[in-house]
Amino acid sequence: MAFLLLHNYTDFIDLTKSEENILEILLDSDTPLSKSGILEHAPKDKCWKDGSIHILLNSLLEKGAIHEAGFIRTGKGFGRTFAPTQKGLSYFSDLLLNISQKSQPYKIFSQLIQENVFTNEELDALEELIKLRK
Repeated sequence: MAFLLLHNYTDFIDLTKSEENILEILLDSDTPLSKSGILEHAPKDKCWKDGSIHILLNSLLEKGAIHEAGFIRTGKGFGRTFAPTQKGLSYFSDLLLNISQKSQPYKIFSQLIQENVFTNEELDALEELIKLRK
């Protein structure tokens, strides 16, 4: 489990690996997703079973990481769609901030750059951010 201290240092969000996986799927999507949409976008080697998605989504809702974004037609009925909340949107950046408090941010980013995790477009965007910061 990942324990995370958020911006104001009084609010904790605690997500399991499975919940992190679902949140990442929702963050990568341009539109809110239904349960079946999440399953379609899930990697083959996911760490949770298809049948547990209802429990995981309800847990993410309770923790405030996602919200119901609307409804879509599913067969004869309607199904909910889900999207990240502001807390969900900032989860991974907050996780990185929390890690960097225990380590030097320069070392973290230099290692990420050396491992080629960024695309050229992302490197250009980071370069622009650095220029603005100076």
